[in-house]
Amino acid sequence: ILVLGAGGGLELAAFAGLQPGWRFTGVDPSAEMLAQAKVTLGSAGRADRVRFVQGYIPDAPEGPFDGASCLLTLHFVSDDGDKLEALRAIRARLKAGATFVLTDLCMDKAAADHEQRLDRYCRFALDSGAPPDDVAGTRERVLSVLNTVSAEREEELLREAGFTDIDLFYAGLSWRGWSASA
Repeated sequence: ILVLGAGGGLELAAFAGLQPGWRFTGVDPSAEMLAQAKVTLGSAGRADRVRFVQGYIPDAPEGPFDGASCLLTLHFVSDDGDKLEALRAIRARLKAGATFVLTDLCMDKAAADHEQRLDRYCRFALDSGAPPDDVAGTRERVLSVLNTVSAEREEELLREAGFTDIDLFYAGLSWRGWSASA
Protein backbone atom coordinates (compact mmCIF):
# COMPACT_ATOMS: atom_id res chain seq x y z
CA ILE A 1 0.00 0.00 0.00
CA LEU A 2 1.35 3.41 -1.00
CA VAL A 3 0.88 6.07 1.69
CA LEU A 4 1.48 9.65 0.59
CA GLY A 5 2.16 12.20 3.30
CA ALA A 6 3.35 9.45 5.65
CA GLY A 7 5.23 11.76 8.00
CA GLY A 8 4.40 11.17 11.62
CA GLY A 9 3.38 7.59 10.89
CA LEU A 10 -0.04 7.66 12.50
CA GLU A 11 -1.97 6.30 9.52
CA LEU A 12 0.78 3.78 8.75
CA ALA A 13 0.57 2.49 12.32
CA ALA A 14 -3.22 2.33 12.14
CA PHE A 15 -3.24 0.54 8.77
CA ALA A 16 -0.52 -1.89 9.88
CA GLY A 17 -2.44 -2.66 13.07
CA LEU A 18 -5.61 -3.40 11.14
CA GLN A 19 -3.96 -5.46 8.39
CA PRO A 20 -1.02 -7.52 9.70
CA GLY A 21 -0.29 -9.01 6.27
CA TRP A 22 0.05 -5.73 4.43
CA ARG A 23 3.35 -4.03 3.50
CA PHE A 24 3.64 -0.29 2.99
CA THR A 25 5.67 2.38 1.25
CA GLY A 26 5.44 5.67 3.09
CA VAL A 27 6.39 8.83 1.19
CA ASP A 28 6.91 12.27 2.71
CA PRO A 29 9.12 15.23 1.77
CA SER A 30 10.13 15.93 5.38
CA ALA A 31 13.06 13.96 6.81
CA GLU A 32 12.02 15.10 10.29
CA MET A 33 8.48 13.77 9.85
CA LEU A 34 9.74 10.47 8.45
CA ALA A 35 12.02 10.12 11.46
CA GLN A 36 8.96 10.57 13.67
CA ALA A 37 7.11 7.95 11.59
CA LYS A 38 9.95 5.49 12.15
CA VAL A 39 9.74 6.07 15.91
CA THR A 40 5.94 5.70 15.86
CA LEU A 41 6.08 2.46 13.88
CA GLY A 42 9.08 1.14 15.79
CA SER A 43 7.32 1.57 19.13
CA ALA A 44 4.34 -0.32 17.68
CA GLY A 45 6.63 -3.10 16.38
CA ARG A 46 5.58 -2.46 12.78
CA ALA A 47 8.54 -0.63 11.19
CA ASP A 48 9.78 -3.79 9.43
CA ARG A 49 6.71 -3.70 7.15
CA VAL A 50 7.31 -0.15 5.91
CA ARG A 51 9.69 1.21 3.31
CA PHE A 52 10.23 4.95 3.79
CA VAL A 53 10.90 7.30 0.89
CA GLN A 54 11.83 10.93 1.45
CA GLY A 55 10.38 12.95 -1.39
CA TYR A 56 7.21 13.65 -3.28
CA ILE A 57 4.80 11.45 -5.21
CA PRO A 58 7.03 11.22 -8.32
CA ASP A 59 9.80 9.89 -6.02
CA ALA A 60 7.66 6.92 -4.97
CA PRO A 61 8.46 3.53 -6.48
CA GLU A 62 6.51 2.76 -9.64
CA GLY A 63 4.66 -0.16 -8.07
CA PRO A 64 2.17 -1.37 -9.03
CA PHE A 65 0.56 -1.01 -5.62
CA ASP A 66 -2.61 -2.73 -4.39
CA GLY A 67 -3.92 0.53 -2.94
CA ALA A 68 -2.95 4.04 -1.88
CA SER A 69 -3.92 6.77 0.54
CA CYS A 70 -3.35 10.51 0.63
CA LEU A 71 -4.77 11.84 3.88
CA LEU A 72 -4.70 15.50 4.85
CA THR A 73 -1.91 16.45 2.44
CA LEU A 74 -3.14 17.19 -1.10
CA HIS A 75 -4.23 20.67 -0.03
CA PHE A 76 -0.50 21.58 0.15
CA VAL A 77 -0.22 21.08 -3.64
CA SER A 78 -1.11 23.96 -5.97
CA ASP A 79 -3.95 23.62 -8.46
CA ASP A 80 -1.78 25.02 -11.24
CA GLY A 81 -1.36 21.62 -12.86
CA ASP A 82 0.65 20.19 -9.95
CA LYS A 83 -2.39 18.78 -8.13
CA LEU A 84 -3.55 16.97 -11.28
CA GLU A 85 -0.03 15.68 -11.97
CA ALA A 86 0.20 14.39 -8.38
CA LEU A 87 -3.06 12.49 -8.78
CA ARG A 88 -1.94 11.11 -12.15
CA ALA A 89 1.34 9.96 -10.57
CA ILE A 90 -0.62 8.14 -7.86
CA ARG A 91 -2.95 6.56 -10.42
CA ALA A 92 0.02 5.41 -12.54
CA ARG A 93 1.43 3.52 -9.54
CA LEU A 94 -1.73 1.52 -8.82
CA LYS A 95 -2.90 -1.81 -10.17
CA ALA A 96 -6.08 -1.66 -12.25
CA GLY A 97 -9.05 -1.61 -9.90
CA ALA A 98 -6.96 -0.70 -6.85
CA THR A 99 -8.55 1.58 -4.27
CA PHE A 100 -7.29 5.09 -3.61
CA VAL A 101 -8.46 6.95 -0.50
CA LEU A 102 -8.18 10.74 -0.44
CA THR A 103 -9.09 13.01 2.46
CA ASP A 104 -8.60 16.73 1.94
CA LEU A 105 -9.59 20.17 3.15
CA CYS A 106 -11.93 21.56 0.48
CA MET A 107 -12.47 25.30 0.44
CA ASP A 108 -12.77 27.37 -2.71
CA LYS A 109 -10.93 30.58 -1.84
CA ALA A 110 -12.65 32.39 -4.74
CA ALA A 111 -16.15 31.48 -3.53
CA ALA A 112 -18.37 34.29 -2.27
CA ASP A 113 -18.92 32.41 1.00
CA HIS A 114 -15.28 31.50 1.65
CA GLU A 115 -14.91 33.86 4.64
CA GLN A 116 -18.15 32.57 6.12
CA ARG A 117 -16.99 28.95 5.77
CA LEU A 118 -13.59 29.76 7.25
CA ASP A 119 -15.25 31.60 10.16
CA ARG A 120 -17.47 28.55 10.79
CA TYR A 121 -14.44 26.27 10.69
CA CYS A 122 -12.61 28.46 13.22
CA ARG A 123 -15.66 28.79 15.50
CA PHE A 124 -16.00 25.02 15.56
CA ALA A 125 -12.35 24.65 16.59
CA LEU A 126 -12.71 27.27 19.33
CA ASP A 127 -15.95 25.71 20.59
CA SER A 128 -14.17 22.34 20.67
CA GLY A 129 -11.51 23.75 23.01
CA ALA A 130 -8.69 24.56 20.61
CA PRO A 131 -6.43 27.34 21.92
CA PRO A 132 -7.27 30.70 20.26
CA ASP A 133 -3.65 31.23 19.13
CA ASP A 134 -3.68 27.82 17.38
CA VAL A 135 -6.95 28.65 15.65
CA ALA A 136 -5.62 32.03 14.51
CA GLY A 137 -2.51 30.31 13.14
CA THR A 138 -4.59 27.73 11.32
CA ARG A 139 -6.76 30.46 9.83
CA GLU A 140 -3.65 32.21 8.51
CA ARG A 141 -2.26 28.95 7.04
CA VAL A 142 -5.57 28.25 5.28
CA LEU A 143 -5.42 31.71 3.74
CA SER A 144 -1.73 31.89 2.87
CA VAL A 145 -0.20 28.40 2.75
CA LEU A 146 -2.81 25.81 1.82
CA ASN A 147 -3.91 25.33 -1.78
CA THR A 148 -7.47 24.27 -1.15
CA VAL A 149 -10.05 23.76 -3.87
CA SER A 150 -13.77 23.04 -3.78
CA ALA A 151 -15.03 19.49 -3.33
CA GLU A 152 -16.41 19.65 -6.87
CA ARG A 153 -12.97 20.59 -8.22
CA GLU A 154 -11.36 17.77 -6.23
CA GLU A 155 -13.74 15.25 -7.83
CA GLU A 156 -13.07 16.75 -11.26
CA LEU A 157 -9.32 16.32 -10.69
CA LEU A 158 -9.81 12.69 -9.64
CA ARG A 159 -11.74 11.99 -12.85
CA GLU A 160 -9.14 13.80 -14.99
CA ALA A 161 -6.40 11.73 -13.36
CA GLY A 162 -8.16 8.54 -14.48
CA PHE A 163 -9.94 7.45 -11.31
CA THR A 164 -13.43 5.95 -11.49
CA ASP A 165 -16.10 4.93 -8.98
CA ILE A 166 -15.44 8.12 -7.02
CA ASP A 167 -17.42 7.84 -3.79
CA LEU A 168 -17.68 10.49 -1.08
CA PHE A 169 -17.56 8.62 2.23
CA TYR A 170 -16.89 11.49 4.63
CA ALA A 171 -17.94 15.13 4.94
CA GLY A 172 -17.37 17.27 8.01
CA LEU A 173 -17.28 21.06 7.81
CA SER A 174 -14.89 21.58 4.89
CA TRP A 175 -13.18 18.18 5.09
CA ARG A 176 -14.04 15.57 2.47
CA GLY A 177 -13.02 11.96 2.06
CA TRP A 178 -13.34 9.89 -1.12
CA SER A 179 -12.54 6.42 -2.24
CA ALA A 180 -11.87 5.90 -5.93
CA SER A 181 -10.78 3.08 -8.21
CA ALA A 182 -7.71 3.06 -10.42
